[in-house]
Amino acid sequence: MNIFYETIKKFNDFNSRINIKLNQLMPKYSISENIIFTYDRILDEKSKSENKQYIKIKGKFGLAKQEIESKRSVITKLEPLMIHFQDAYKKNYMEIEMKSISQKAYVRIKKEELRNYLASHELKLKEKAEIRLEKEKINLEIESLKNRIERKCLDYIEEVSGKNIDNLKSEVLNISEELMKIPLNEKEISSEYVKTEEYLNSISEFRQAYKKLYYFMSGVFKKTQEFIDGSNIEKILPDLVSIQDELKEKYNDFDRLELEDNKINDFLNLKEGYEEDLRKSEKELENIDELVNKDEKLIAIKNEIENYIDQHKEM
Repeated sequence: MNIFYETIKKFNDFNSRINIKLNQLMPKYSISENIIFTYDRILDEKSKSENKQYIKIKGKFGLAKQEIESKRSVITKLEPLMIHFQDAYKKNYMEIEMKSISQKAYVRIKKEELRNYLASHELKLKEKAEIRLEKEKINLEIESLKNRIERKCLDYIEEVSGKNIDNLKSEVLNISEELMKIPLNEKEISSEYVKTEEYLNSISEFRQAYKKLYYFMSGVFKKTQEFIDGSNIEKILPDLVSIQDELKEKYNDFDRLELEDNKINDFLNLKEGYEEDLRKSEKELENIDELVNKDEKLIAIKNEIENYIDQHKEM
């Protein structure tokens, strides 16, 4: 309960009790006063001093008057303290009211900030969902490009190990079949072996066999070189480089989206901070409203009033 209204209630309750007792005393006091006034008009001083009834009524009147004055005095002495308390409260309340007005404005600002943030929060959630779908799409495209590279390599291996090898085998077979038809008697060969004593001293059959094998070997070497040239990996490099460039671009796109996604996550993580700021500002506003109940000066005057009331509660 507010310290001001609590103290006012105690004062009003106490004042009411005193007034009730005063109202109860006043009829007896008035009757006694009228009787004494009547006696004073008809009796002289000697008669009044000898009249027991007069003396008795005069004594009751004096006690009633003393009690009435005492009770009135209690209230009269308490009233300045209550006025002092009210003035102190009013000054304190005005200061607190200014703080409260300022804090309420601050709370409104925090609420507006939170509303604006939450509106952006919803948009960022949608943006995050769109980025997720785009990242999934890019991941599929990356996998597709990886598969294209693998297929290119497999196609190359298949062509070399299949078609090219088959062609080489066919060419070698043709060379071996045509070997017997090649006239070799007078034809020179470039082998250094034909200049050696071993060859020069060899029989004609040996020379014929060597020449056939030499021409066969030369043909195989030639066709093998054609096979190597036809299987050169450099032929597929432009396609692989092109796919690689696409793949790098996709990785760059994914990294860009990942960066945007991380920024959005950082923004989304601010929600708790905005809510906590609002809770703190609202709590501070509540604490400001309670400051009046914690003011040491007001508490001291309140305690003084309560102690005074407690000391005179039996009146």
